[in-house]
Amino acid sequence: MKQDLRNIYDNVKKDNNFLAILFIVIIFLLVVNINVLAESPILRVGIFLDHREVKLRSDKGLHIYEIPSMKSLYVHKNTNPLKITANSNGIEIDNQVYNPIKEIKVIPNNGGLIQVNNHKYRGEIEIVLEKKLLNVINIIEMEKYLYGVLKKEISPEWPEEVLRAQAVAARTFALSNMNKFIDKGYNICATTNSQAYGGFYHEHPATNKAVNDTNGIIITYQGEPINAVYHSDSGGYTENCEDVWGGFVPYLRSVSSDYEEIVSPPNHQWDCSFTEQEVLEKLAQQGYHFNVIDNIVVGDKTEAGRVKSVDIIGDNNKIITMKTNDFRLLMGPTMIRSSLFSVDIMGSSTGEISKESKTPDIPEQNSQLEQKKVGDIIREERDFSIAELIELLKRPKGETLPKKMNFSDVEQDSHTDGLLFTFKGLGSGHGVGLSQWGAYGMASEGYSYEDILKYYYQGIQLTKLY
Repeated sequence: MKQDLRNIYDNVKKDNNFLAILFIVIIFLLVVNINVLAESPILRVGIFLDHREVKLRSDKGLHIYEIPSMKSLYVHKNTNPLKITANSNGIEIDNQVYNPIKEIKVIPNNGGLIQVNNHKYRGEIEIVLEKKLLNVINIIEMEKYLYGVLKKEISPEWPEEVLRAQAVAARTFALSNMNKFIDKGYNICATTNSQAYGGFYHEHPATNKAVNDTNGIIITYQGEPINAVYHSDSGGYTENCEDVWGGFVPYLRSVSSDYEEIVSPPNHQWDCSFTEQEVLEKLAQQGYHFNVIDNIVVGDKTEAGRVKSVDIIGDNNKIITMKTNDFRLLMGPTMIRSSLFSVDIMGSSTGEISKESKTPDIPEQNSQLEQKKVGDIIREERDFSIAELIELLKRPKGETLPKKMNFSDVEQDSHTDGLLFTFKGLGSGHGVGLSQWGAYGMASEGYSYEDILKYYYQGIQLTKLY
């Protein structure tokens, strides 16, 4: 190709033809661009972190090399599990310590797949000894990585346009977060701290097709990849980024999203409850210590109606203010599913006796009633205590009360178990960026994946990167 271009240039130079020179320059730029587009990013994905031991196997055997010299250390020719263990002197392979080796590369023979514990992965594996524990890193090309992401993040049974939108968003998210964990030796991890990634066992033909259909396409804003965050269900409105995490981001703007209602998400409306004791225990885990919780108060709300912060009021009017997203993570994001909620409070604070549950007075006639039949007792013209009535209702009409029966011994709710906090809300997730159920609704109405992405990410372009 270079020689052909050179010959054309020489001929043009003789003719001194400016237009032809311009034509050659354009062709040259196109050739360079084609070469650039041919490169797909390679990711380092942290799949098993801080493990004492892992087991590897491959249907075609494994070859293990030292890093960085790439000196051959071990050839595993059979398909039996191979044990790799952290050792204070180095990495231990099949009960043999390789001292002072701290990093190894594992390559499957003849293009096979590597199984780490109970998960299979494409690509190669690196294992790093860090603080006497092992970090297992999957070295994999971007598109093959996405094969193992999509089914974990979205149902393969959903419309093709939703799957394509998710593929583009997931690709862009991975690209824009390439340096998130670079100081730890990998780009992104396999959990929801990045994106859920399950490897080969979590691939599906429908989601793989969506990745292939959008190969190399990313979302950009002013020429740069965006942080393409997404969530399950907006609850009716997506949220401005700064109202969730702080910091204005021009393409992460709040938009109305009633498309979820078209497809009726399973957790579009939700509620959950926590006892006072459960809240106290959760707070203690984060270093906040109360004896009692007096109240949980919703703070300011965003224009979309989401709660910005929560005030937790404890003994001596001590107040802790938490960002709602932090509060959700503390209490459990699968319980408090979004920041679009209200709080109802029932009961009384720990140790207090509520007016409704105050111990009733026990009449003096108790000793006189022991031998009377239940029917006779009920016909008496006097007021009965709550405890008496409960006990009477439990007994057959003709049965007498037992001797030595003392109504004061009947179990009573004289003390509550503390407050009960009930949260009622809409939607699921942080609410920023793409709503997956909203995308499903849009696809059901005939919108394309480009339409979906441009609706939930404002002012963006779709760019073919490779």
